Amino acid sequence: MTDRLYYRDSFRYDFDAEVREVLVSPRPALILDCTAFYPTSGGQIFDTGTISSDARARLRVIEVADAEDGRVVHYLEAPPGDLKAGSRVHGQIDASRRRDHMQQHSGQHVLSAAFLRLYNLPTVSFHMADDYCSIDLDTRR
Repeated sequence: MTDRLYYRDSFRYDFDAEVREVLVSPRPALILDCTAFYPTSGGQIFDTGTISSDARARLRVIEVADAEDGRVVHYLEAPPGDLKAGSRVHGQIDASRRRDHMQQHSGQHVLSAAFLRLYNLPTVSFHMADDYCSIDLDTRR
């Protein structure tokens, strides 16, 4: 199970971790002992950023997802090279993307409350992508 640092500090944009597992198939990915990268969940899209093992090796994180067993999977743009289980790494979140998603998510809660209070229209779902977000309302009343 991955220790999810974002639960304790949503403004944490960098962290140090240990590689627990290196995945190569079907896509290159890392499992870390802890992470500040937020995976897709609750309508909010995943964080992106970098994971580096030293000043020369920077791996771009292009997607983050929950595994069924509680681990967080950090999908990489390219294979992780010589990284292996036990390696120490440094993670860096794309801070502007994280703040944008946090603001959109908070805005959704405000809008959903207003639709419910003013028009009795409950929110059915919320979707966020790189270039848009949407709120689905139950309008069958």
